[in-house]
Amino acid sequence: MTYADSRLVQTAVIGSRGSDRAIILPTDADELARWRRRHPTYSYWCGTLLGGCGNELSDRLYRDKVCHFAHHAHTSCHRTATGASSADHLFVKGDLTAWAGRRRLKARASLRNLGTGPGDAVDFRVREARQHVRFQFRKLAHAEWADAAGRLIRDSVTVDWVFGPGAAHPATMEELYDVHGYLLRFRCETQGAARRVRLRAEDPRRSTDWVPLDACVMTPEGLRLPGMRGPRRHTRPAVSVPKVPAPSAARMPQSREELVAAVRQALVSAARLRTRPTWESLSRAAGLDLSAICDAERVRLLVEVDETAGREGRPLLSALLRTDEGGTPVYLEQVSRAVGCGSPATAAVLKHWCQREVDRAFAVHGTPPRTPPPRLEIDRDGHIAADSAPPQQPRVIVHSRGELLQDDRYRQARDLNRAEKLRRDLATARNDRALRLVAALIREGEEVIPLLSRAQSAQLRAEVVDARNWLRSHLAKGARKGKKKNAKSEQSARAATARSAKSKRKRQQGRMNGDRPLPGHRW
Repeated sequence: MTYADSRLVQTAVIGSRGSDRAIILPTDADELARWRRRHPTYSYWCGTLLGGCGNELSDRLYRDKVCHFAHHAHTSCHRTATGASSADHLFVKGDLTAWAGRRRLKARASLRNLGTGPGDAVDFRVREARQHVRFQFRKLAHAEWADAAGRLIRDSVTVDWVFGPGAAHPATMEELYDVHGYLLRFRCETQGAARRVRLRAEDPRRSTDWVPLDACVMTPEGLRLPGMRGPRRHTRPAVSVPKVPAPSAARMPQSREELVAAVRQALVSAARLRTRPTWESLSRAAGLDLSAICDAERVRLLVEVDETAGREGRPLLSALLRTDEGGTPVYLEQVSRAVGCGSPATAAVLKHWCQREVDRAFAVHGTPPRTPPPRLEIDRDGHIAADSAPPQQPRVIVHSRGELLQDDRYRQARDLNRAEKLRRDLATARNDRALRLVAALIREGEEVIPLLSRAQSAQLRAEVVDARNWLRSHLAKGARKGKKKNAKSEQSARAATARSAKSKRKRQQGRMNGDRPLPGHRW
C-alpha cells in the first residue's frame, strides 16, 4: 500500500490536474450514488493547486464506512492536507469570482503562494477602483504582515485583510484594531459537495454576525459588512499609525469605581480575544482618556483592578499589558509586589512570570474556557521558585456575561467539552477501522455519560450505541473470516496428506508398476 492510499482523501479537483474546480466527495453512499448519476462524465484529480501529486483519483463508494477518494495503485503522493478544509482556498476563490460577477465588478481573484503552498492566501483586486482584499490563510509573523501591508497599500487605494481561523498574529490584531477599530475574519461552511465563505467583523467589545459574501459590498472605503460601525481609515505601515486617541473619542468616568470597572472589562475583553494591549489601545478599548497619567498612577489603577486576584489565585489581568515594542512594562513589577504575588528581581524574571499569567488569563477567559496552568511562585530572592506548582488544583473561575461562575459550572463545561471530543474521536476511529481504539473510547464514553444531564448526554449516548453496534458487527465479521480461514486450512491439510500418501505408494511400487521382480535381480 502506498503512502497516499493509507490516508483518507476528501477533496479533489474536477477535470484536470491544474483545475481550480474543487469538490468535497459526499461521505454517504446514497449521496455519492446520486452524485455519480448527476455527473457521470466527471474525472477527479489530486490537483496541483491542492498541493497534490497531479494524478487521477477514483471515488470509492462504501456502505460500511466513509466514502472517499483514492489514488490508483503504485501512486506516490506526499500531499499533507486531505481533509474537507484542504480546498478552502479554491472555494474562496470561486465564491469571490461569482460574487464579483453578480455585483458587476471588474475584479479578479487569484491564489498566492507565500512560501508554503498555493493556499497561503487569496487576493481579490477591483481593477478600476484599485481596491485590494486579501484573504489570509497562513499565519504571518507581525513583521511579515507589516511588510506585506506596506507593499499592498503602495499599489492600492484601499486594502482590507480578512483572516482565516488562527491566521492573525496577536500583534497584528492589535495593529488593525488601532487603525480601523475592527478586524475582519472569514470561515468556510460545508454545503453539499462545496464549502461557502462567511465573514464577520469584530472588535474588542463586540462582533457582527457571520454573513455570506452576497451580504457584503465594496464601497469607496473598501469592503463593508452589515453591522460595521464608524468610518474606515486606510491601511498604512505600522510606523505611521497614530497611537494617541482623539480627544473627542475619549472621556473620563464619573467615579473611581467606574474607572476601575472600565479598565478591568477592557482587559477581560482582550484576554477573551487572546490579545495583549498597549496602554494606548487599552484606553481606546475602555473608551477613556488615560494617555497622560504617569506610571505611578498606572500602578495604583492596576492594583485596584487586580487587588483580589493575588489572594484568590485568579490571573493578574495587568500582566496582559505590553509596550509598543511587544515587551513587558517595568511598572508591572510594582503591581505584582502590591497584590502579594512577589517582587521579580530582574526583567527576565518579570517577563517569564507575566507570560505565565497571560497564559492563565487566556485559559480562564477564552472561549471555551480551559484549566489554567499553575501560577509561578516568586521566592524571597525575586526568582522563580523551583517547585511553583501548588499541591492542589488551583480554583478556576469562569466569566460569563460579567458574572462569576463557580467550579461546578466549570466542571460542567469541561465535561461537555470532553463529551464532544469523545464523539469526534469515535467517528474518526470508526473511519480508520481501529477496533481497539473504538472499544477504549466506548468505555470512556460510558464513564462520561453519568456526569452529564439527560439532554446533554443524548448525543454522546447515541454515538456510543452506534459505535458498540459497529464494533460488534466488525468482530462478528472477523470471526466468520477466521472460521472460513480455519476450514480452508483443514481442507488444505487433508489434500496435502492425500498427496503425500499417493506419492509414498508410488515410491513403493517403483518402476515395476506393481509387478514382481525377476529372481536374483535387485532394484
